[in-house]
Amino acid sequence: MTIAVSPQALPALVLNADYRPLSYYPLSLWSWQDTVKAVFLDRVNIIAEYDQAVSSPSFSMRLPSVVCLKTYIKPSRNPAFTRFNVFLRDRFQCQYCGTHEELTFDHVIPRCRGGQTTWENVVAACSPCNLKKVRAFPNRPA
Repeated sequence: MTIAVSPQALPALVLNADYRPLSYYPLSLWSWQDTVKAVFLDRVNIIAEYDQAVSSPSFSMRLPSVVCLKTYIKPSRNPAFTRFNVFLRDRFQCQYCGTHEELTFDHVIPRCRGGQTTWENVVAACSPCNLKKVRAFPNRPA
């Protein structure tokens, strides 16, 4: 149920049963509707609430801002392979010269030479370093 929501939509931060976030990047956020549903299904404990409330003719409750799952969910051991996660792993710096400017995604062994898009073969690189590599492999498409 993790979705992208704006702060104006009153999302709830979802914590695992051990009070740690389900994921860090992005944070686990549920819409207020999904959070209220989880409360009624007795799947979460409310940790903190907004000042805003929702009501029906016979019931009213303040909207949860932080909830904790009642059942522990084992975190994935393998993070998703995304551009952001590669940059995060490489501390948002070029792995060739160390700059933090104009970062791109670079295959250490170029794909034209059989390199794969894997954690072991992809690094963060600045555009100038990546362009030097393009010139080093003339058969590599730019």
